[in-house]
Amino acid sequence: MRYLFTNRFGGVSEGAFFSLNLALHVNDNSLHVNANREILREKMDVDAVVFMEQVHGDKIVRIEEAGQTPTCDAMITNQKEIALSVMVADCIPILFYDARHEAIGVAHAGREGSRLGIGVKCLDAMEEAFGTRASEVQIFMGPSIGACCYEIGKEVSEGFDGFLHVKNKRLFLDLQTYNYKAFLERGVLVEHIDASSICTCCDSDYFSYRREKITGRFAGVICL
Repeated sequence: MRYLFTNRFGGVSEGAFFSLNLALHVNDNSLHVNANREILREKMDVDAVVFMEQVHGDKIVRIEEAGQTPTCDAMITNQKEIALSVMVADCIPILFYDARHEAIGVAHAGREGSRLGIGVKCLDAMEEAFGTRASEVQIFMGPSIGACCYEIGKEVSEGFDGFLHVKNKRLFLDLQTYNYKAFLERGVLVEHIDASSICTCCDSDYFSYRREKITGRFAGVICL
Protein backbone atom coordinates (compact mmCIF):
# COMPACT_ATOMS: atom_id res chain seq x y z
CA MET A 1 0.00 0.00 0.00
CA ARG A 2 1.12 3.54 -0.75
CA TYR A 3 -0.59 6.75 0.24
CA LEU A 4 0.11 10.46 0.39
CA PHE A 5 -1.45 13.84 0.95
CA THR A 6 -0.31 16.45 -1.55
CA ASN A 7 0.22 20.11 -0.73
CA ARG A 8 0.16 23.04 -3.15
CA PHE A 9 3.75 22.56 -4.41
CA GLY A 10 5.29 20.55 -7.22
CA GLY A 11 2.97 21.33 -10.13
CA VAL A 12 2.61 23.71 -13.06
CA SER A 13 -0.52 25.75 -12.28
CA GLU A 14 -0.19 29.51 -11.86
CA GLY A 15 -1.71 32.40 -9.95
CA ALA A 16 -4.36 31.52 -7.38
CA PHE A 17 -3.92 27.84 -8.30
CA PHE A 18 -0.15 27.72 -7.72
CA SER A 19 1.08 25.09 -8.24
CA LEU A 20 -0.19 21.49 -7.82
CA ASN A 21 -3.91 22.15 -8.26
CA LEU A 22 -5.66 18.86 -9.07
CA ALA A 23 -9.20 20.14 -9.68
CA LEU A 24 -10.76 20.80 -13.07
CA HIS A 25 -13.85 22.53 -11.67
CA VAL A 26 -12.17 25.65 -10.22
CA ASN A 27 -11.48 27.45 -13.54
CA ASP A 28 -7.79 26.63 -13.66
CA ASN A 29 -6.22 25.96 -17.07
CA SER A 30 -7.24 22.37 -17.86
CA LEU A 31 -3.87 21.67 -19.52
CA HIS A 32 -2.16 22.59 -16.26
CA VAL A 33 -4.54 20.46 -14.19
CA ASN A 34 -4.07 17.43 -16.44
CA ALA A 35 -0.30 17.88 -16.24
CA ASN A 36 -0.55 18.03 -12.44
CA ARG A 37 -2.64 14.87 -12.41
CA GLU A 38 0.00 13.13 -14.51
CA ILE A 39 2.68 14.27 -12.04
CA LEU A 40 0.60 12.68 -9.27
CA ARG A 41 0.08 9.45 -11.23
CA GLU A 42 3.81 9.14 -11.82
CA LYS A 43 4.58 9.81 -8.17
CA MET A 44 2.14 7.11 -7.10
CA ASP A 45 3.61 4.79 -9.78
CA VAL A 46 0.21 3.44 -10.86
CA ASP A 47 -1.60 2.95 -14.15
CA ALA A 48 -4.32 5.44 -13.25
CA VAL A 49 -5.60 7.76 -10.55
CA VAL A 50 -9.40 7.88 -10.20
CA PHE A 51 -10.97 11.20 -9.20
CA MET A 52 -14.55 11.90 -8.11
CA GLU A 53 -17.10 14.58 -8.96
CA GLN A 54 -17.71 15.45 -5.31
CA VAL A 55 -21.11 16.79 -4.26
CA HIS A 56 -21.05 16.84 -0.42
CA GLY A 57 -23.27 13.77 -0.17
CA ASP A 58 -22.92 10.19 1.06
CA LYS A 59 -22.87 8.12 -2.13
CA ILE A 60 -20.13 5.48 -2.32
CA VAL A 61 -18.95 3.86 -5.57
CA ARG A 62 -16.94 0.66 -5.98
CA ILE A 63 -14.24 1.15 -8.61
CA GLU A 64 -13.60 -1.87 -10.84
CA GLU A 65 -11.49 -0.26 -13.56
CA ALA A 66 -9.72 2.94 -14.54
CA GLY A 67 -11.33 5.63 -16.65
CA GLN A 68 -14.22 6.38 -14.31
CA THR A 69 -15.06 9.75 -12.76
CA PRO A 70 -18.05 8.90 -10.58
CA THR A 71 -20.32 11.49 -8.99
CA CYS A 72 -19.97 10.56 -5.33
CA ASP A 73 -18.08 11.40 -2.15
CA ALA A 74 -16.41 8.07 -1.41
CA MET A 75 -14.87 5.23 -3.40
CA ILE A 76 -13.66 1.73 -2.56
CA THR A 77 -11.68 -0.83 -4.53
CA ASN A 78 -9.57 -3.96 -4.32
CA GLN A 79 -8.01 -3.39 -7.74
CA LYS A 80 -4.25 -3.06 -7.88
CA GLU A 81 -2.54 -0.38 -10.00
CA ILE A 82 -5.49 1.99 -9.54
CA ALA A 83 -5.11 4.83 -7.06
CA LEU A 84 -8.15 6.44 -5.47
CA SER A 85 -8.12 10.19 -4.88
CA VAL A 86 -10.17 12.60 -2.79
CA MET A 87 -9.77 16.36 -3.42
CA VAL A 88 -10.17 19.00 -0.73
CA ALA A 89 -9.48 22.60 0.25
CA ASP A 90 -10.58 22.52 3.93
CA CYS A 91 -12.76 19.39 4.05
CA ILE A 92 -11.20 16.24 5.51
CA PRO A 93 -9.61 13.78 3.06
CA ILE A 94 -9.99 10.33 4.62
CA LEU A 95 -8.12 7.25 3.41
CA PHE A 96 -8.86 3.63 4.39
CA TYR A 97 -6.62 0.56 4.18
CA ASP A 98 -7.58 -3.04 4.89
CA ALA A 99 -4.38 -5.11 4.82
CA ARG A 100 -6.08 -8.45 5.47
CA HIS A 101 -8.43 -8.22 2.49
CA GLU A 102 -6.23 -5.95 0.35
CA ALA A 103 -8.80 -3.21 -0.08
CA ILE A 104 -8.74 0.58 0.06
CA GLY A 105 -11.18 3.48 0.22
CA VAL A 106 -11.35 7.27 0.20
CA ALA A 107 -13.96 9.66 1.56
CA HIS A 108 -14.63 13.40 1.26
CA ALA A 109 -15.78 14.57 4.68
CA GLY A 110 -16.98 18.14 4.62
CA ARG A 111 -19.64 19.46 6.97
CA GLU A 112 -22.58 17.90 5.15
CA GLY A 113 -20.81 14.66 4.32
CA SER A 114 -19.75 14.33 7.95
CA ARG A 115 -23.30 14.99 9.14
CA LEU A 116 -24.42 12.19 6.81
CA GLY A 117 -21.72 9.86 8.18
CA ILE A 118 -19.75 9.48 4.96
CA GLY A 119 -16.67 8.12 6.75
CA VAL A 120 -18.44 5.36 8.65
CA LYS A 121 -20.59 4.57 5.60
CA CYS A 122 -17.44 4.10 3.53
CA LEU A 123 -16.17 1.64 6.13
CA ASP A 124 -19.56 -0.12 6.07
CA ALA A 125 -19.30 -0.40 2.27
CA MET A 126 -15.84 -1.95 2.55
CA GLU A 127 -17.16 -4.43 5.11
CA GLU A 128 -19.99 -5.46 2.79
CA ALA A 129 -17.83 -5.64 -0.35
CA PHE A 130 -14.58 -7.06 1.00
CA GLY A 131 -15.16 -8.27 4.55
CA THR A 132 -13.25 -5.37 6.10
CA ARG A 133 -13.33 -5.31 9.91
CA ALA A 134 -13.44 -2.05 11.82
CA SER A 135 -10.94 -3.40 14.35
CA GLU A 136 -8.36 -4.02 11.62
CA VAL A 137 -8.77 -1.13 9.17
CA GLN A 138 -6.22 1.68 9.14
CA ILE A 139 -7.53 5.22 8.65
CA PHE A 140 -5.57 8.30 7.62
CA MET A 141 -7.23 11.69 8.09
CA GLY A 142 -5.38 14.38 6.17
CA PRO A 143 -4.94 18.14 6.65
CA SER A 144 -8.22 20.03 7.00
CA ILE A 145 -9.65 23.18 8.52
CA GLY A 146 -9.36 23.09 12.30
CA ALA A 147 -11.66 24.20 15.08
CA CYS A 148 -9.41 27.25 15.35
CA CYS A 149 -10.71 28.57 12.00
CA TYR A 150 -13.93 26.75 11.08
CA GLU A 151 -16.53 29.34 12.01
CA ILE A 152 -20.11 28.35 11.15
CA GLY A 153 -23.58 29.80 11.59
CA LYS A 154 -25.99 28.35 14.12
CA GLU A 155 -28.34 27.47 11.25
CA VAL A 156 -25.92 24.75 10.07
CA SER A 157 -24.84 23.50 13.51
CA GLU A 158 -27.55 20.87 14.00
CA GLY A 159 -26.16 17.42 14.71
CA PHE A 160 -22.79 18.63 15.94
CA ASP A 161 -23.56 19.05 19.64
CA GLY A 162 -20.42 18.46 21.68
CA PHE A 163 -18.14 19.52 18.84
CA LEU A 164 -18.97 23.23 18.84
CA HIS A 165 -16.89 25.90 20.53
CA VAL A 166 -17.80 29.51 21.25
CA LYS A 167 -15.11 32.18 20.98
CA ASN A 168 -15.98 35.87 21.23
CA LYS A 169 -19.65 34.98 20.65
CA ARG A 170 -18.72 33.20 17.41
CA LEU A 171 -19.38 29.50 16.78
CA PHE A 172 -16.61 27.14 15.65
CA LEU A 173 -16.89 23.46 14.61
CA ASP A 174 -14.32 20.75 15.35
CA LEU A 175 -15.07 18.59 12.34
CA GLN A 176 -12.02 16.36 12.63
CA THR A 177 -12.81 15.28 16.20
CA TYR A 178 -16.41 14.65 15.12
CA ASN A 179 -15.22 12.16 12.48
CA TYR A 180 -12.49 10.73 14.71
CA LYS A 181 -14.99 9.85 17.43
CA ALA A 182 -17.43 8.42 14.90
CA PHE A 183 -14.75 5.95 13.83
CA LEU A 184 -14.01 5.00 17.44
CA GLU A 185 -17.70 4.39 18.07
CA ARG A 186 -17.79 2.18 14.95
CA GLY A 187 -15.02 0.02 16.46
CA VAL A 188 -11.89 1.38 14.81
CA LEU A 189 -8.91 1.17 17.17
CA VAL A 190 -7.42 4.46 18.32
CA GLU A 191 -3.94 3.27 17.35
CA HIS A 192 -5.19 2.66 13.79
CA ILE A 193 -6.27 6.26 13.19
CA ASP A 194 -3.64 8.72 11.99
CA ALA A 195 -5.17 12.22 12.12
CA SER A 196 -3.24 15.22 10.84
CA SER A 197 -2.92 18.23 13.13
CA ILE A 198 -2.45 20.64 10.20
CA CYS A 199 -5.13 23.31 9.76
CA THR A 200 -5.41 24.15 6.07
CA CYS A 201 -6.76 27.62 6.81
CA CYS A 202 -3.73 28.42 8.99
CA ASP A 203 -1.10 26.77 6.80
CA SER A 204 -0.56 28.43 3.42
CA ASP A 205 1.23 25.32 2.11
CA TYR A 206 -2.29 23.99 1.46
CA PHE A 207 -5.19 25.25 -0.60
CA SER A 208 -7.96 26.67 1.60
CA TYR A 209 -11.34 27.79 0.32
CA ARG A 210 -12.09 29.51 3.62
CA ARG A 211 -8.87 31.53 3.42
CA GLU A 212 -8.70 32.23 -0.31
CA LYS A 213 -12.11 31.55 -1.94
CA ILE A 214 -10.58 31.31 -5.43
CA THR A 215 -8.08 28.50 -5.02
CA GLY A 216 -7.08 25.00 -6.06
CA ARG A 217 -7.54 21.59 -4.48
CA PHE A 218 -5.01 19.24 -2.94
CA ALA A 219 -5.64 15.53 -2.53
CA GLY A 220 -5.37 12.41 -0.45
CA VAL A 221 -4.37 9.45 -2.61
CA ILE A 222 -4.02 5.74 -1.85
CA CYS A 223 -3.30 2.58 -3.85
CA LEU A 224 -2.56 -1.07 -3.22
